Amino acid sequence: MKKLLVIIFACSLGSCLSLEEKKEKAEKEGNSIVSIKSKLIKGAGDALKSDGKEAAESASEGLGEVIKGTSSGFDKSLARVNVKSDSTFSKVFEIGRTAMNVEKDTSKIVVYLIANKDFNGKVKLKAFDNMEKEMGRKTMPVNMKEDDAEYFDFIFDKRTPLSQVEYYEIELK
Repeated sequence: MKKLLVIIFACSLGSCLSLEEKKEKAEKEGNSIVSIKSKLIKGAGDALKSDGKEAAESASEGLGEVIKGTSSGFDKSLARVNVKSDSTFSKVFEIGRTAMNVEKDTSKIVVYLIANKDFNGKVKLKAFDNMEKEMGRKTMPVNMKEDDAEYFDFIFDKRTPLSQVEYYEIELK
């Protein structure tokens, strides 16, 4: 008798719903949740209609700043080639932008030279590893007048591992 009373009491609390009643209850709860979510989405859509232009302008401005930062970082990466020179070289040339360019069949270091004096001769660029061992060198003819500036491509043997170079030394030859 006690078991029957427990079952009747439990069913009266709603735990003994038929399968159809459970489906109906779940459907009502689902409809309620979907209704709330759709109202949120509609509200967000309405807000975007009125404030969307400002949001888009703000997002565009932020994206512009990211692009500026990326190109600034790219410019800084171009200056990463460490080219050292002695005082004799520095009297004749100033070193501007430098870059490394490794392609399938060529490995080159680009050096922008600004002439402090007239010069007609050769310039040598040597590559060194972190143990200060020479890894490669290239000599180029240079003919510049005072206050001229020019990019020079020092094309190294493709076997020279430029990615392992710690620094370069540039000198007059």
